[in-house]
Amino acid sequence: MTIAEMEARIKTLENKLKTQEKRMTTLEDIEAIKRLQKAYNYYVEHMLGDAIIDCFSDSKDVVLDWLEGKWLGKEGVKKYFGRAAKGDNPPGFSHQLMPTGGLITVSKDGKTAKGRWYAFGGIFSSDKGKVSGGSLTSGIYEMGYIKEKGTWKILSIKWVIPYSARIAEWSMPEDIGGRFVKGKAGAPRREGDRPLPPMPAPDIPVDKADLRYVSGYIFPFHFKHPVTGKETSEGARNARLKPLSRK
Repeated sequence: MTIAEMEARIKTLENKLKTQEKRMTTLEDIEAIKRLQKAYNYYVEHMLGDAIIDCFSDSKDVVLDWLEGKWLGKEGVKKYFGRAAKGDNPPGFSHQLMPTGGLITVSKDGKTAKGRWYAFGGIFSSDKGKVSGGSLTSGIYEMGYIKEKGTWKILSIKWVIPYSARIAEWSMPEDIGGRFVKGKAGAPRREGDRPLPPMPAPDIPVDKADLRYVSGYIFPFHFKHPVTGKETSEGARNARLKPLSRK
């Protein structure tokens, strides 16, 4: 074997090693993100405010996009979950979230990632063992993540709720939202609403309930088809839907 051939072989092996290292790093990143997401959901179950807040990035691009509006930046997260951090939530409150079907895509530079999860959960409160009020909700979490100093954190959450049911009565998702239209905080709660102190007004309130998700609208996938590598057809399908209006 000539020196030139040996150098070429070494170069090939180095390139293979770099490729394997990158793949390994991506797999480790995906596992770290899964652990972060599942830990967040366990903290939300009992509204452990400080633990929830620590899951989020310090970036100014942080956003909580709920039915009621958007809370922006780490300060927005503290504003929203600060009630729980202060211990204002009743001890008998439970907001169980069960994320499944997680699909995570890490960016090429390994600094950010996107995720999509099914999130089925139930909310209820209890006093001295007696349960009062509650609801069941099913939807998707469209997540953004960012890697800061080697640690993955939550950058954004888009909570899409196509299905919701109150205990003893059915309700549409828009019945849950719309309580903070025009930025009004502390709106009256109906029986069965989450038993927490009044929710702070969002930084960007909603003007009206978004009914797209109960009309068959598909929240756009952040990933391409894993076999064909092509974009999927949810955009064309969404374009055919007739917008709903609430009278």
